[in-house]
Amino acid sequence: MNNIRKACVEAIFKEFENKGDAIRPAYGDGWDEIEARRSLGHIVGCIDIDVTDLVDIVIDTINKEL
Repeated sequence: MNNIRKACVEAIFKEFENKGDAIRPAYGDGWDEIEARRSLGHIVGCIDIDVTDLVDIVIDTINKEL
């Protein structure tokens, strides 16, 4: 289960790094105002989270790991 958790966390950070639709600036093009703190497991800043897209990322990652 720990491997699935790590894979899901990694997938979410990759989504952010690739400037995907699941996690994006709450306004304008404020990507520089958002910070990914991998060591803490946090993405901080004024963000808009598309929960449906985020859940899809998690489910797809779990299916790949199983």
